[in-house]
This record gives sequence, C-alpha cells and structure tokens, in this order.
Amino acid sequence: MIIGVTGGIASGKSEVCRILGHNGFTIIDADIVAHDVLENPEVIKKISEAFGNEIFCFYDNKLCIDRKKLGNIVFSDKKQMEILEGITHTQIVKQIEEIIINNKEDNFVIEAIKLVSSGLLELCDELWVVHAEPEQQIQRLIKYRNMSYEEALARIRLQEEHDWDEKQADRIIYSTEPIETMRKQVTDILKKYYNSYQEES
Repeated sequence: MIIGVTGGIASGKSEVCRILGHNGFTIIDADIVAHDVLENPEVIKKISEAFGNEIFCFYDNKLCIDRKKLGNIVFSDKKQMEILEGITHTQIVKQIEEIIINNKEDNFVIEAIKLVSSGLLELCDELWVVHAEPEQQIQRLIKYRNMSYEEALARIRLQEEHDWDEKQADRIIYSTEPIETMRKQVTDILKKYYNSYQEES
C-alpha cells in the first residue's frame, strides 16, 4: 500500500509520516529526494543555465548548488519556483519510482507538498491531506525553523494557490488536534484497513 501525504508547510505532514513509520510504513520524503536530485549533473547543468553561477558554492572541494541561495530566489518568486520545479520534478518522481520498484514488498508513505502536480499522486493508493490553521503554521515556523513572523507569513502565502485540495483527499488529518488525538486518528484508520484486509482474505 502507498499513502501520499501532503499539506502546507508546517502543517504536520512529518508527524503523520512518523506515526505511519511506527506502524510499519517506509517513509519517502520528497524533500530529501530533491536534495539528492540537486547533485545530478544533468540537473546541475539546467539549474546553472536557468539561475546563473551565483547560486553555486564549494563544499569539500566540490562545486555544489547552494540551496540557501537558490531558496532565497524561488521562495520569493512564484515563476522562479515553477522553473526550478520544471527542472527537478521529473527526476524526483523517477527516483521515488525506483525506490518503490526495488522494495515491492514494503508499504510506503510519500511525503510531498506538491504531491498532485508533480505526478507523484499517480503512484499512491490514497491521498491524505494534513490540515493546520495558518496561525498555527506560522508559530511552528517561528519555533522550529527560526523564521521571523514576516518570513513565515511569506512562505505560507506563497503556497496559497497550492495543489492540495481537501475535497480530493481520501483522508483529512487535523494536526490542530493534540498529538495524542492525531496519533489515535491515524492508528484507527490503519486498524480499519487491516480489519478490512483480513475480511477480504
């Protein structure tokens, strides 16, 4: 079984994935895969052509993309973000597909902000959207990512027209609830799946 987990920044996606991980799911974080993709020579070449050499730095005597510099560009300009995604999304999906193909017996959870528009949803049996109120997201970004209120608000506003649609979701997980309640919500869903599977078999 493959569950796709999506939602806004600091919505609680990672916590839901951790709960699924504790219940035997293998977690694939699209952000981590994206970091690997940024080391792909083909991707590096295309990013250099699109954004210039100013976003590069030397690390361990190797020329690398400075993710902070690149982030400063794309997180403040929607069009620049779309250019970056056009370069990286195909490679991200390809790498995630390979992980799944090479581990066919596993149950997976794919965590991604752009689960739908990237094409990753096509790999999933279910779509779970994690919901949090904007003010709660802002407070999490301030507390856990050391952002200012203005920076946090800008990140959230950049995602206002994002592609997660709660009407499209198979499940909505409310991270506005206490962690114990959210954990019970997820485990209860998994119990229903397990019982249904047992009845069918």
